[in-house]
Order: sequence, then C-alpha cells, then structure tokens
Amino acid sequence: MERNQILAIVVVLVIVGAAGAYILLMPPAGPQRPNAIIWETIGNPEYMDPHVNYESFGSWVHYNIYETLYTYAWDSTDTAPSVPLLAASQPTVSGDGLNYTIELREDVTFHDGTPFNASCVQYNFYRVMKVFDGWGPAWMFAEPILGGQAVEDAVYEYGEGSDEHIDAYDAWVDMDPIIVMDEYTVRFRLAYPYTPFIAAITYEVGAMISPTFIEANGGIEYGTHNDVLDVEACGTGPYMLTEWVVDQYIQLDLYEDYWRMEAAKTTHPYAGNVTSITIRTNEDVNSRILNLQSGASDGGYWPVSHADQVYNDVTVADFADNDGTQQTSNPNLKVWAGYPTYDVMFLGFNMNPTLNKSGEIIQSPFTIKETREAFSYAFDYDTYIENVLQGFGQQLQGPVPIGMFGHDDDLFMFEYDIEKAVEAWNTAMTKGLDDVFANMSYELEIYYNSGNTNRERACLLMKDGIEAVIADPDSTDPSEELQIDVIALEWASYLYQVRNRQIPIFFLGWAPDYADPDNYVGPFVKSTLTYASRIGLAGSEGWNATEVDGWIAQAAQSQNEATRIALYEDIQEAIVDHIAYLWCYQATSFHVESAHMNGYQYNPMHDPYFFHYYKDFAIE
Repeated sequence: MERNQILAIVVVLVIVGAAGAYILLMPPAGPQRPNAIIWETIGNPEYMDPHVNYESFGSWVHYNIYETLYTYAWDSTDTAPSVPLLAASQPTVSGDGLNYTIELREDVTFHDGTPFNASCVQYNFYRVMKVFDGWGPAWMFAEPILGGQAVEDAVYEYGEGSDEHIDAYDAWVDMDPIIVMDEYTVRFRLAYPYTPFIAAITYEVGAMISPTFIEANGGIEYGTHNDVLDVEACGTGPYMLTEWVVDQYIQLDLYEDYWRMEAAKTTHPYAGNVTSITIRTNEDVNSRILNLQSGASDGGYWPVSHADQVYNDVTVADFADNDGTQQTSNPNLKVWAGYPTYDVMFLGFNMNPTLNKSGEIIQSPFTIKETREAFSYAFDYDTYIENVLQGFGQQLQGPVPIGMFGHDDDLFMFEYDIEKAVEAWNTAMTKGLDDVFANMSYELEIYYNSGNTNRERACLLMKDGIEAVIADPDSTDPSEELQIDVIALEWASYLYQVRNRQIPIFFLGWAPDYADPDNYVGPFVKSTLTYASRIGLAGSEGWNATEVDGWIAQAAQSQNEATRIALYEDIQEAIVDHIAYLWCYQATSFHVESAHMNGYQYNPMHDPYFFHYYKDFAIE
C-alpha cells in the first residue's frame, strides 16, 4: 500500500546487492510524523465487513475500527477475553449455563453519531445470521445460540439466501434467541451450555456496526453481502476507515469522539496520540526491510526467514520484561521474539475428485491416500524450521496447537524419510496415480500467496522432496516427466481459488478466533466448515463424516473436562491418520518496529492495537 502524502524531501537510494537493485523512496526520518504510523505488509483484507470477513489481515484492521462486547486484557498475554469493552460488566450466566445477560455501556456512539444500545447488539447478531456467508465466521455464533444450528445447516446444505435459509432464519428469530431486556441490557439464549461462548463472540463476528449506517446503505438482505460494507466501515472503535485502495493502502484516522478517549489515559497516558495510520501493501521483502531500517516506515511484516538481519539471538523469557531493545542487533529497531503462539501452518491436500484448472476439469492426485502419505514423508520439516524459520517454530502435531487444552501429546508425527515416501509413492502408482498425472498433462502446481516468503520456501521444499522421490532409483517413474511448479497468487485470488476447490495443494495458516480446541477441530475437521469443506474431507475415501462430526458436537457441548479431552484425542487421531493435511509448523512470535515506537503488547489473540501507541519524539 502506497503512502498517501506529499513528501517535502525525497531521497532516492539505489541499493544494489545479491538480491538485485531496489529503488527506495524515503521520506524524512520519523520525527517528521510524530502522530502518524506507516505500516507495511503483504496482501489485502478480503472484506471490511467483520460479519463476513474471515482472514487475519482484515480482522486485525477491524480490531482497530470496530469493538465487541468483551476484549482481551490490554497489557497481558492472557488469551481469555476478560475485559468488558462495550459491555459494562461481566455477564450474568444462569445456573444451567443457557442464558447470558449482559449490561451495556451507556456512553458509546458509532462513528456516524448513532448511540449504541441493546437494540444495536440484537440487530448486529441478527444480521450475522441473516447474511450468513458460508465461508465466513458466522458458524462460531450460530452453533451455540438457541436454534442457530438449523440456520447453519440450511446455509451449508442449500446455500446462502435459499428458501431454506430464509425459512430457518425466520423461525430462529421467532425463538427470541437474543432478547432486548431494556435499553442497555441484552440476553443471549443458548442451545446448550458452551464455555467459550464469550470468547467466540469476542472474535470480529461479534463486532458492532452502526445500524443507521447499514440501513442508509442498502440494509440487510438474506444471504447477500452489502457492497458498501464490504469496502467501508462504521464502528465504535478508536479509528475510522477513511480510505482503502486495494493493493495500495488502507488509511485509518482517529475518531475524535471515541468513548474511551479520556478513560484510557488513566492506564495508557498517551492513548490517542497516534492520529493517522497508513497500512501499505508492499510485497517486496527487501523493500519492506529497507524502509523500516531507514525510517520510511514504522513497522510491518518482517518474515522470520530474514530474522538474522535484526535479531541478536537473545532470549527474554517474560514479555513483561521485554521493552524491545534486548533482542535487536539494530539500535534503530525494536524486536520482540520467541513467544509461543497458537498460529498453525499447513499444506492442504485437495481430495475432491476433480479440480477446475482455468476452465479445464482435471483429476486430483490426492484422492489416493498414499499420494498424501508420500508428500508428508517427503517434506523436510527440520530443514524448514531451522533454515527458513530460523528456529521460530516447532513441528505441528495435528490441528490443535501444542500447549492448548485438549492437545494430544502422543499424536503421530511424520518425519522426513525419502525411503518411506518412495514406498508410499509406489503404492499410489499401483492405485492409478500415473493415470491421474496423465489427466493433468503431467503438470502439478503448488500454490502460495504472493509476498509470503516463508510459504514460498515451504512450497519449494515440498517440490524438492517430491523430485527426490521421483529421482530415487527404487521409485516407480511416471510415464512422462512430471513438471512441478511453485506458483504465487495475489491474496484475494488465492483465497478465491482455495475456497472454490481449484487448487490441488495449497499452503495456508490458521490463527485462533478463540483459544479453545473447538476453534481448530471445527475448521479443520468438521465436514461443513472452513478447510474440511474445501479439501472435500466428507467425500474422501475412508472418512466417516457422520461419526467424527458427532464427536466434534459432543466435545463442544460437554461440560466435563475429561470427556472433552477423550473426544478431542479421537478427533485428532482420526484426521492425522487420514492424512488430510501436511501439518507443517506451529509458529513462535517475531515482531519488529521502529525504535521510536512504544505501546506494543504481544497477545496470541490479536495483532497491534494502535490506540495505545505513541512515539518517543511525540512526547518530548
């Protein structure tokens, strides 16, 4: 994203080195923008509508524009949403766990001046269910809310906006699942006791959008996006979206009437000091790094593959003891590194029988389990973690992150073993793999999103592994030479093709919506949800969707910890044994900013919250 400003002085540096020549336009050093932040990263949000967007870039932007009823402790790594935000206090939960009554703040207005109240809460959650983007986050609210499962089922079976969706939604509203008790009190009625309910609605699916703004721009239609809300925003948060130019920049400006403007200063004296945030798209890693080193930007995506350019290998065990100066080798930059995350990275095997490749229908090689097994043994996990990630990660052990409740520590893990890969490959060839390759014209593409150097290198390493299998003297060769290509796609195009099941194998990651195993086994394993539906899990040979989906529902609804653990073990063992994914790595944190920046707080549940930021020279 390009900056949207006039530069008084432009210094042109031409840097020529091993990576080639780069032209860097540098504005004056940081002190020329004491109340502004320029942030550089890759890609774009998919939508600005938090009720349908379901990817991490957009959710981070929304975290600075919109607000939910609860949030995470401001100065803590705690992953429980314990802080009332638009709520005035902790919820009152009925003895049977089915009713959550929440008192709301009375001093909040949306960016358009609309007062916030209980009717706004009801309106927003009704909108989530009425629009119900099947690729979006609505499921995490729909499943526990009274009657919501029927709406979800109608959408996944018949489609958004279908007659069945309309009928199910109307019947759901008649159940009074969300009751306006009075102007500032709302009650949620659940279908079953669900411990992570508040955590689930703390994800941006629970963000409050101005009803006035929505109604002035087309209102709510069954199963249909609002074209204005997809690109514009109107929340209650500290920043307003003032401009978004796709592939260039997002401009956020301080909302001067923000309701926390003064109250926040009791704990964060410089809250609101940053009045302008420009988030620019820059997919050239060398350019991003040079801009941050020079002061042309203040922060951004610095991949761990380049950590050795700024990280000094010092470990600071407790984030609270880390001011960003202990781990940097560059006095102009701050580094925070090595803290555990719940971010998981994986390769998805498309097990749908056919793929649409640029209008041509071809077969998928990954319907054959042994093909998936060969790929899983052919990936060099240790090399990737040590050389590409530079140690900032550990091999992922199934869908539930290591360290989270419910993780199975005894779960099987693949290792790099060309001999076993060759054995699986040869078995796949006896089951028709060569015929599939012939149908594919002996061309196999491995995809990643452009600008993501870590994923690019993972795909290249995967390519190297399969080429090593084919080159092995004991392997069965394809009838013709197999051409393996690693291909980059722009983020929106990448997501579109993954969602429409057009890509045979793809690299993606999952960051937590809420810190519970339900938020991992659901997307990865439940047949109708995010990744499981994209890879064709339910229809793949040997998978019992009815049984495993039942386990997932039981685990979500159980209040018995031992029962939940046992069910999650069964679920994890089933999906790992099926080899539906290549479980690549679980990340550890790595964050770089300008030395002038202050206010960063690491939390596994979200990226930077700019309202608490300030720069050194802004207060001198």
